[in-house]
Amino acid sequence: MLSVASVRSAKGAAGYFAADNYYSAGEPEATGEWFGRGAAALGLGGKVDAAQFEALLQGRLPDGSQVGTHDRHRAGIDLTFSLPKSWSLLALVGGDRRILEAYRAAVKDTLRWAETNAAETRMEVKGREKVVGTANFVAALFEHDTSRAQDPQAHLHAVIANVTQGPDGKWRALHNEKLWSLNTLLNSIAMTGFRERVEALGYEVGDRSKHGNFEAAGIGRNLVMAFSTRRQQILAKVAEMGARTPEAFAAATLMTRPDKTPVVDRQALHAAWRASATEAGLDLATMIAAADARQQEIPTGWARLAQAVDSIADRASAVIGALRERLGLSPSDPYLPGDGHLRGPGRAAAAHAVASALRHLEQREAAFPKTDIYKAALDTGLPVTIDAVERRVEILTRGGQLVEGRGRRADMMTTAGALDTERHILGEVDAGRGAGLAYVAQEQALGRLAAVAEARSKIVLNPGQAAAGAMILASSDRIVAIQGVAGAGKSSMLAPAAEIIRQSGHEVVGLAVQNTLVQMLQRETGIGSMTVARFLKAHDKLLGPAPDRSALADARRQLGGAAILVDEASMLSNHDQLKLVRLANLIGVGRMAFVGDARQLGAVDAGKPFSVMQQAGAPTAQMSQNLRARGDAIKEAATAAQIGAIDRAMDALAPFTVEAPGRGSAEAAERWLALDPGARERTAIYASGRRLRGEVNEAVQSGLITRGEVGPGSVELTVLERVSVTDEELRRPQSFEQGMIVEISRAQASQKLPRARAIVEAIDHRAGTVSLRLSGGKERTLRPEKLRIRAGESPLQLYQPKQLQLHEKDRIRWTANDHQRGLFNADQAKVLSIDEHQVLVETSRGQTVALPRNDPMLQRLDLAYALNAHMAQGLTSDRGIAVMETCDTKLVNQQTFLVTVTRLRDSLTLVVDNAVRLERQLARNAGGKTSALETSGKVRPASPEPARQSTNDAKPEKGLDLEPARTKPYDIGI
Repeated sequence: MLSVASVRSAKGAAGYFAADNYYSAGEPEATGEWFGRGAAALGLGGKVDAAQFEALLQGRLPDGSQVGTHDRHRAGIDLTFSLPKSWSLLALVGGDRRILEAYRAAVKDTLRWAETNAAETRMEVKGREKVVGTANFVAALFEHDTSRAQDPQAHLHAVIANVTQGPDGKWRALHNEKLWSLNTLLNSIAMTGFRERVEALGYEVGDRSKHGNFEAAGIGRNLVMAFSTRRQQILAKVAEMGARTPEAFAAATLMTRPDKTPVVDRQALHAAWRASATEAGLDLATMIAAADARQQEIPTGWARLAQAVDSIADRASAVIGALRERLGLSPSDPYLPGDGHLRGPGRAAAAHAVASALRHLEQREAAFPKTDIYKAALDTGLPVTIDAVERRVEILTRGGQLVEGRGRRADMMTTAGALDTERHILGEVDAGRGAGLAYVAQEQALGRLAAVAEARSKIVLNPGQAAAGAMILASSDRIVAIQGVAGAGKSSMLAPAAEIIRQSGHEVVGLAVQNTLVQMLQRETGIGSMTVARFLKAHDKLLGPAPDRSALADARRQLGGAAILVDEASMLSNHDQLKLVRLANLIGVGRMAFVGDARQLGAVDAGKPFSVMQQAGAPTAQMSQNLRARGDAIKEAATAAQIGAIDRAMDALAPFTVEAPGRGSAEAAERWLALDPGARERTAIYASGRRLRGEVNEAVQSGLITRGEVGPGSVELTVLERVSVTDEELRRPQSFEQGMIVEISRAQASQKLPRARAIVEAIDHRAGTVSLRLSGGKERTLRPEKLRIRAGESPLQLYQPKQLQLHEKDRIRWTANDHQRGLFNADQAKVLSIDEHQVLVETSRGQTVALPRNDPMLQRLDLAYALNAHMAQGLTSDRGIAVMETCDTKLVNQQTFLVTVTRLRDSLTLVVDNAVRLERQLARNAGGKTSALETSGKVRPASPEPARQSTNDAKPEKGLDLEPARTKPYDIGI
């Protein structure tokens, strides 16, 4: 792995980094090596002089000039490249120093790439300070061969000084944010370069893991752990602490960290290593000899690629075709070249690696950083290098399959397919202009709406609610958007609007992404509702290139002129939004209104169509008044979070913010448990992600057990936690782990796999196979790369089994659906009783359900004392306790923060590890999904003036014109 850390002090740094080189005390000249174009520009080469090194870390250049100020200059950063343990054993204990040379060469290549692509500085350009690339840095390389526990651990420190030469020739401080952010990519580059070299030595690659890491074939995990004293020390301390949080691991690392002292007798240390290897039964000499023999038979990884397709091909088209057939890929894959377009198996491997990367990335995002493509391609395990991957990305860009971002998104890329999808969504919205049905005349809409709202629930709608409801009732446009902030009272507006539509003789259908949101929509508005997935499945015969005529006639009879109201529309993906708007126009509904908040959480899959349709000028009504918040602090925090003013939001919550580094979950649980039962019912616990949610659930349950508030009946369950992987990741053996549960939902006839449940017995990374034991006991071999995956329908689902002790009176939530019994994914229930025959539960609707001990739904549940942001969106509670930790870098963002603070009416207690760091992290991490049209710079309304139908909660004037201005089709580059 590659780790990145700041060099805390220049003083003594040279001595520390040079203290433990590979080389013996008899070779004192090998004390480090200068590296980088910046070093060359300063005249630094060869071995590192300690005084010069320390001066550079202080910002003093060889000519005596100073970068920054001496007392405030940051020293630099340390990139530590660590060789996987099995390779360290072969090199340092087995004695094959060629492995070290191979790794050092791979690391140097990686640093050259980093220098070209990630070295930056801040400088003034045309009167404004900007971050610009410099393509140079000054580094000192030091090779070490031991861990702090004196185990064999080959690693290389690349200490990069905080100086770089700008394009104008002036030396400035290095802007190192990009170097920090690309650490996993840099590790993948190093490991692919190392793999090419080590396979050329005849070695075989074994198990692969994240970020391109792999061990040597023949050295299993148990042998690796035998030489990992530091890891064992850390694990023991974590077990003693009783928490497995990242903070606990970090604390345990510090608590068990010995001072790193130079090796006094290196010969004695190596002898001890060899003795330990012999005792563990590790025959390194035989493995090295076998590699030497293979080196004569298979000279390179490229020959292995050719062997994989059963022939050594002269033309890349043959390799492309053979790999496509072997991997079960469609001949029409847009990312793979046709016959005769490339030459050489290396280019063929790069083509497949990049195609695989794009299939993986585009499922979750409509646009992504170019460097994400590089990393995903390198991590496929195909024999490729960063240079080959970059060339392939350039070819796809020139060919139009990939499109570069513009402006602030210049480092992003999107695909032609994603652009096409978003263009079609907007095209369907435009096709619905003037084609909708006015259920009420414009001049009557506001009055009718106000009267029904007053009669139903004694509510006086505010201007934003009134304008939104009037749009639904009286617009001539079929497809409209209702943009409402969290707590804007959307249900209070939808209920009277739906009643008026039904009075006009037309159907009203509610849709939502999750079953819990469906139930809430029905309960709060009285609108008959279903999930988007169920609605689309019911009309799938209409979604092909040639819609079924009989099904279309039936749909038009049932839904022609109907109003379809889609709640929490921000959670829709491009894929589902396109289907919905196509159906709206095809069936001829009177209105399809998308209702939600574009700033809140988006879909799991790619796209942010609710936001994009508004940006592109779709008819939109605004509801910007938060009616939910009652407490002063929560009002201020919610308002500030809605506009991204994180500093204001955190200031408002400061009196209610608790710092609990390393024990946030326990703190949140203790505060909730300290409440009386009535207050607990009104107080929700929110966690920023799955890890924290699980920890809070365990802590709350433990506290309830201690207090005697749950039980006495209990049952030990094995529940299944879904493993989130893309369809493309399912095609890779490294996505599978021994002990995982595999549900085969669609039979794979070519692999003799029936619909069944199976357990993963073993993974053979070299053969690319997964051994499965079916529930009936039969064994089968799965080749993941040959899975036939249809769009949106994965044939396999992966689950990680987890032990859960369930008690009477526990609060639970379902993780799967059982529609027949009214048990819905993410819905909550309470355990009433447990006996030797069954578990009796009460659902959120008050229904009692008896589950036999062997009931499959007892595997599809979890504790529900805490919720994460995706579960919480759409819910409301009086009070809340939220726990956030800055180590969850992707989960702690403005969107999850917004959802959290806007769930509440009265108050929020915010439990954090560090409030200052949290605010800083939130400020720089907006979160949210990406858009292809935004990335390419092609979302721009035809007119800068908003449609007259839009309102910003301004009070409607007498005779308000509810009809939007006629505009041209969206200017999106069609």
